[in-house]
Amino acid sequence: KLLASDGTSDDDFGKSVSISGDGTTALVGAAFDQDNGASSGSVYIYSLIGSVWQETKLIASDGASGDNFGIRVSLSSDGTAAIVGAWGDNDNGSFAGSAYIYNLAWLSGVWEETKLLANDGASNDNFGIRVSISSDGTTAIVGAYGDDDNGSYSGSAYIYELALLSGEWEETKLLASDGASDDDFGKSVSISSDGSTAIVGAHGDDDNGSYSGS
Repeated sequence: KLLASDGTSDDDFGKSVSISGDGTTALVGAAFDQDNGASSGSVYIYSLIGSVWQETKLIASDGASGDNFGIRVSLSSDGTAAIVGAWGDNDNGSFAGSAYIYNLAWLSGVWEETKLLANDGASNDNFGIRVSISSDGTTAIVGAYGDDDNGSYSGSAYIYELALLSGEWEETKLLASDGASDDDFGKSVSISSDGSTAIVGAHGDDDNGSYSGS
């Protein structure tokens, strides 16, 4: 059993979880932790050293109240890269959302942070409500089910690919070709091991009836 070393009431430790391919590294979200303010959120990384799970706590460098950092998490297969959703972040407006990439620097043992914001982010997009990262940690997908490009809460998803030469995360936005209001496209997402295929859920789609989903 894993318990946060500094856990307190209402942290919601375990709100989201992910584990590496070999089972020796785990990531646990605590979206209502208050280190950066009420419901700012945090995540804990556990690494199995010998027979002991050693804990590292991560909080967003710019975290603020209501961010819900850790609402969703995903860990690469080798356990050296992680993505953390913060759907309540307001850099692009109230509940526009953000996501954070963390890469483990082997020499220093420090988890280095990169923040992702949608280039066209807006209030209530809920970017970061779902996240997934490829096995090697170079491709990620972020859901934004509140996006309204195809109508109110039609939703979208964003693919981020790491350009190895520049070190920049390059963004591609995905919209359903038949998207409509309240489809909630992006409410769930997953990306393949090699980062070349993604799946996006749209549980509000009504092709087979109201909220039948697709």
